[in-house]
Parts: sequence; structure tokens; C-alpha cells
Amino acid sequence: MDVLSDVLRVIRLSGGVRFRTQYAAPWSIETPPPAQLAVLLQAPAQRVVSFHIVAEGTCWVELDNCTKTRQLVKGDIIVFPYGSAHILADQPGKPPIPVTDLLPPQPWTDMPVLKYGGDGAATQLICGFLLCDDPLFNPFLQSLPLLIHIPVFLEPTSPLLAMGVRYIIEETLGDRPGSNCLLSRLTELMFVEILRNQMQQISEHQIGWLAALSDSTVSQVLELLHARPEHNWTVTELAGQVGVSRSTLATRFTQLLGQPPMQYLTQWRLQLAINLLRSTDAGMAKIATQVGYESEAAFNRAFKRHLGVPPATWRHRLH
Repeated sequence: MDVLSDVLRVIRLSGGVRFRTQYAAPWSIETPPPAQLAVLLQAPAQRVVSFHIVAEGTCWVELDNCTKTRQLVKGDIIVFPYGSAHILADQPGKPPIPVTDLLPPQPWTDMPVLKYGGDGAATQLICGFLLCDDPLFNPFLQSLPLLIHIPVFLEPTSPLLAMGVRYIIEETLGDRPGSNCLLSRLTELMFVEILRNQMQQISEHQIGWLAALSDSTVSQVLELLHARPEHNWTVTELAGQVGVSRSTLATRFTQLLGQPPMQYLTQWRLQLAINLLRSTDAGMAKIATQVGYESEAAFNRAFKRHLGVPPATWRHRLH
């Protein structure tokens, strides 16, 4: 079982490039907080992941919770997994204007090109977003840092990521037929490769979902849970399957993921149920069986306990 692929499939990751910029020094802009960003993009998803790619020139990025600013050069990717508000500028420390002042009103029939600044050095940024439906299954994106910076052209990285960034720059600046569709796919592939890049850089003492995928014991447990979520798993059975004691498994799993195995399984089962409620017209009894509940009543109770409403009501609100 490829756990990362399984999660990405269920939480319905989608993305694309939304606008590009032509800034000239001096300039400084600020993005809105996540909630305002979702409204601005008319995004129905629960999570907005924002990113920028430097297509030309250089700039600086500043995040409130970061201790220092970072300089970006051509080919760099900067990703904000939580859509955090941030400042981009030709030099750090300049008072910014809101990027919303530069954006045209929705709907956008063509990709907007934001122009701003003076007559100094030029910087072109490609700005995009990934939308993610994860109303319940939080361990996935909560394990990521506030900011991910990958200097793709300056440091050794995966050939797929380097090629993807070059194609995204070329397609965005070229504005050819079919670009929107291609950019959507390229953006999603780029994010998956960024996640794999993050996994390769995980240290021994890190915690979180990606760290769990790299742990020899917990990764095996996740594979079992994702391969057979409908099975009536117990911690004792899982521990026996991976060859450790019950207490060792419970401690290590909770240390990495912040919750015990059975709580993780419950959240994943309900996330699977959400996906089925959204994408199929299957009845409640059938969905309950598919995701591991012995009865429709037990499924209804668990769903309402975690999401506040019964599954039938949740499905009805989609329409």
C-alpha cells in the first residue's frame, strides 16, 4: 500500500497557476490571511496551499513567524502549506501594499498579470494555489512546516521537480492553448514531488505524518491501516503484525502522529466515508460497511460525533 498516494487520492488535491506578476523595483506586496485568500480565490476547499515560483529576477520573502527573511532567485519555489499571509519585496523591510489592490475582480477570463513598482530591476513571479479537501484528516498537512523553500536551479534536486518548474515557467509565460489544463497537472505533480523531497530531509527526531512514513515501525502500521481500513483492527493485532510490543507501538505511533492508532483509524475511516458521500450515491448502510462499521447506526454516531451532523445531512448540504 502506497500510503501517500492513498491520502492524496482521497483528499482530492487540485491545483493550478492563478496569476503572474511583473514587478519592478522598488516594490513590496502582502498576501491576505488564509480565510481571506480562500474568499478571494472563490475556493470551496477546506485548505488553500499557496506557492510562488521565481521566473525572473530575485526577491525577498518574509513570514511573520519566521525569524528572518529569505532571498529567492530564479527557479526557486516557495510553498506555504497553510496559506499563511506573507510579504514579498525587492528588498526586505519595505512597507507593503495588499496584493488585493492589484488583482482584477473575479471572474478572471484570462490569467491576470499584476504590474507594480518603479523602473528598477524586474522580477517575475508565478503564483498558484493547491486546494485540498481535508475537513477531518488533519495529520497529513499539519505535519508540514509553515514555509517550504526549495532552490531548484541552485541545489541538486529531483530531475522531475526541476523539469516541472521549467515547464511551469514556460507554459505560464507562453500562454499557449491548453495551458490551464497542463498547469493544473504540473502543479499537482510538483507538490507531490515536494512532499517526497521533504520526506528525504526528515531528521531522526522529527515528528509528523511524513516522519511517520519514514519510520520503520509506524510506516508498516500505516500501510496495514490504509490497505484494510474496514478490518476490525486492534493495537495488539497491529503490534503482532509488525513485530513489536503493544506498548512500544502505541508509544511510537502517538509520539509521531499525536494520536493513538485507533483514533487515527477512526479519522481515516470517516475521511473515506466523506469521499464516498461526495463522489457516489451509495446508501448509508453500504458506506458504513465499506469503511469498517458494523452497523449504519454505529456509523451515524461516529460521523455525527466528529463532524457535528449525521452523514445524510452532510451529503444533503453538498447540493
